[in-house]
Amino acid sequence: MTSLEIGHGIDGAVDYARLPEDLLAELLAQTPTVVRQVRELLGPALAARDDLRRAAERTGLINEHERGRAGSICAVDGGFAVERTIAVDLILAVAVGVEGFLGDGGGTGWNDNQYASFHRVLPHHLDNERLARASMVAHELAVLADSPHDVAIYDGSHLTPVIGLNSGLTSGSDQVSELSVAVAADVDLESAFHRFVEQPSIVAMPKYDSSDDLSRLLGAALGTTISGDDKYVTSLILRGGEYTTPQQVRPDPWRELHITTRPGTPAELSGLPARFDALLQPLRDRQLYYVYWRPDDAAPSYRLEVKPPLAHDREALRYVLSTLAWQITGPFVREPYPQYLADVMAKSVGLGLGALQAAAHLALSRAQPELAEYLVRSYRTEGK
Repeated sequence: MTSLEIGHGIDGAVDYARLPEDLLAELLAQTPTVVRQVRELLGPALAARDDLRRAAERTGLINEHERGRAGSICAVDGGFAVERTIAVDLILAVAVGVEGFLGDGGGTGWNDNQYASFHRVLPHHLDNERLARASMVAHELAVLADSPHDVAIYDGSHLTPVIGLNSGLTSGSDQVSELSVAVAADVDLESAFHRFVEQPSIVAMPKYDSSDDLSRLLGAALGTTISGDDKYVTSLILRGGEYTTPQQVRPDPWRELHITTRPGTPAELSGLPARFDALLQPLRDRQLYYVYWRPDDAAPSYRLEVKPPLAHDREALRYVLSTLAWQITGPFVREPYPQYLADVMAKSVGLGLGALQAAAHLALSRAQPELAEYLVRSYRTEGK
């Protein structure tokens, strides 16, 4: 066995089944190919940086942001996990709200970090993951709706919760469909969803962004095609303290947004999907704008999705950007601090599910050892 196939973890336990040494050597031998592909993809925009900058200035795309008064801020993120044991699925979904650093001597909006969770034991079904995702979204929006802060960050796009909720409500499993409706009722999701769609203080900040609208716009101004998405291109052309002029989101996929369900399912009979779908109308009407903002020269650009009252009010947008700027702590945390911390906490959902499973296993070991041994044990071989 090679040195790459076996090693010791921090706790002294042996970690087996590492990648074979020969396979790793083959992968590393492809480094020149990877480098060439990166250069081919990103190099042209880098070489055209100055021209892109001038094109953006000519089209009035670049604005300067001067820091002003900062307000209170929070961020909300969520996570879910599904543990497929031999006989049942254990489902856990969590949402976490974290308050940011205080600005301008303001007080706190919350006494401590906010959280909400959903857990359930269900028979095996492929759609159980849909329930976990819909439950995560429902609890995220519920925590977000309770925010009294001047700025509330949703970690993701305005598209994200729509996709998650639609996934649960369109499930072919009656059990998943019924539980998705029950979770929505438990957290008063209609009210929370309405606030998410309409409230100007709620901004969405997706980390992953494949949009290339601005890249295509600038490429057309130069008579060429620019490779790279908008986050990459704006990181090249924006200087610290600058942001792009708010742009209305493009027709697709926004005008196609919907929340539906299957006929005859508990979700359809509840009437909830139709009410949610009606609440989506402002997003279908594209009453949403996006902005790319680079807080300083050491940071990349960030994408913000904002409602019309911010997009059309320069001072209101300045207030939001100033509040966000107060939360950029340094080059190693590449997002506003409360968003970073909420993300780290939400990613711990797997540890929470593991703890819940272990506690249940211990309790069953005392009461009904047969269940603990054969029905709670994971169906798969455990590994690291």
